[in-house]
Amino acid sequence: MTPGSNSGPEVGPRRRQFLAGLAAASGVAVAGCADLPLLGDESTTFTASDADAVIADATPTVEWPAPVRPSSSALEDARDRIDDLLADVPESLGPDDVPNGVVRESIVENREEAVRARDEADRATGREKYHAFRGTRDGRETARAALTTLLAIEEDTDALVDELADEREAVQSAVRERLDGIDYRGDDTEDGRRRAALYYQQLESDLVRAQRLLERWSADPGMNVVELGEAAGELEFATATVAVWDHLADRYENDTTGADLESVFDSALERSIDRAEAVEFPEQDGEEWYDAVGLEELDDGRLELTVWHAGREVTDARERMEEGRTNGNVGTGLHGAVQFEQAFRAFEHLRDRIAAESVAPPDDVDAIRAERDRALESAVAAREQVPVADPSLGAYVLGETLQSFEWTDESVRRYATHDPEVVVSLSREYGEYARLQAELAALPDAVTAFRERLTE
Repeated sequence: MTPGSNSGPEVGPRRRQFLAGLAAASGVAVAGCADLPLLGDESTTFTASDADAVIADATPTVEWPAPVRPSSSALEDARDRIDDLLADVPESLGPDDVPNGVVRESIVENREEAVRARDEADRATGREKYHAFRGTRDGRETARAALTTLLAIEEDTDALVDELADEREAVQSAVRERLDGIDYRGDDTEDGRRRAALYYQQLESDLVRAQRLLERWSADPGMNVVELGEAAGELEFATATVAVWDHLADRYENDTTGADLESVFDSALERSIDRAEAVEFPEQDGEEWYDAVGLEELDDGRLELTVWHAGREVTDARERMEEGRTNGNVGTGLHGAVQFEQAFRAFEHLRDRIAAESVAPPDDVDAIRAERDRALESAVAAREQVPVADPSLGAYVLGETLQSFEWTDESVRRYATHDPEVVVSLSREYGEYARLQAELAALPDAVTAFRERLTE
């Protein structure tokens, strides 16, 4: 490590300790902590005008694969449920209707969100019907929250809480039954296995989310009306989750041969976990981690955060595989397998570029723009090799990666809204573009490796 200034002690190890401690305390990737001062760093600054130049080219469109599509009647039923819940919630509320401004604002905002979800379901075509159908869960949640908040102003809260408790017990039982009853089936072909892996990952993810929501759920008469509305909305969301997946399960079953794929999935997951163990990726347990991954000479705080984030993606994916196996959620585990193949390859690619100094602290906006352009080129190539029209976990992970790209662009766009000469820091976003370029470049090979295990 390079020492600090002549007037002070070496700062590299102290910064490393700070970064490692920050990551351990957060339990998540720490690259998002852009505004924290880093010991010994002189961060390059740019202007809001520079930020605008970085995002001159359009952000890649985020698209998601659809393993199954709902019927038009099911979409209509979901929209009708939202409309029924909103029927007694006026389009506009004034102080005479609801005197408390906070309560009134909550009702209005929830109503608006519910209407947006309903309208999205109404406009959806093609693959988007699947995603809009799942989105009606959010619409039902916010519509129910708006209605219950409004009614709770005048209702007996003791009776309301009792009703909600009974509702929670019923829907919790239904969610548990659906999770316990998952049976991995589909078409026993290459395309059929890929589609089934995505279908069951989505099913497990939604049911587990509903289960955790219900486990944390609580309601008591001492809650205010907004809190009671939120509690009712959460129950509506869980109920909608069951309804959505009961319908999608019927559609999927009628559209496949129903071949037993459990042993195929179990074997693919086991081989993926074996692969992760063989890699022996170092645990992120302190400053020594940078040395263990071959970056002992790295002495830039922003890039250290970027590398740590990339390493965290590897360990998170490995843990997701293991948790999927332990909990019997094989679809979730297979999702982690694709993520691991992508994250590990991306980490090696990024590490090697940093070691070769082709990723280095940017001196001007052209360097940031060039890194984003490289990420855009990798996105185009990934789209061609992992088409979203073919439902698979690879296409879903591509969507996740492009969503991260979108979020990074949004961060830069916020900087660009300031007056042109306002000073901003884009070092974190530069690192994110470098990480995203690595992930997008790695994805096609990652998908190929996973598919080989899935079809063996």
